[in-house]
Amino acid sequence: MMNLRSIAMNKPDLVIFFDGQCPLCCNEMRALKTADHQAQILLVDVHDTDTMSCYPSIDKQRALSILHGIDQQGQLLYGLDVTVLAWRLVNRHRWLFITRMPILKGISDRMYLLFAKHRMRLSRWFGQTQCQEGVCQKK
Repeated sequence: MMNLRSIAMNKPDLVIFFDGQCPLCCNEMRALKTADHQAQILLVDVHDTDTMSCYPSIDKQRALSILHGIDQQGQLLYGLDVTVLAWRLVNRHRWLFITRMPILKGISDRMYLLFAKHRMRLSRWFGQTQCQEGVCQKK
């Protein structure tokens, strides 16, 4: 269990609030954690009520509809802005920056919201069922 003091003492560059019951989401978070050799990212499952209590400004239902993050300056980020920053911090998937270019940002954000809305169905299509405590099972 986390508390505000331990979070403040080990302030990460990015805190990501993700759906720990979504197999695709959990897979991406595992990949991020594996690549995060300098412990720059803190992952928070929005279903973990104890840890979420440390972040009263994060609304669980809103965070389930769009990925939320808080950067080191305390700025709230959403969707692909979180994803791009996370992968940049771990020096992977640098090509994602193109989704933030003005000419592509609008369409990229709409595509992300469509993906987020249907993430559970997409997970099933890829042969995974719902996760329990961040552990996902294959069908």
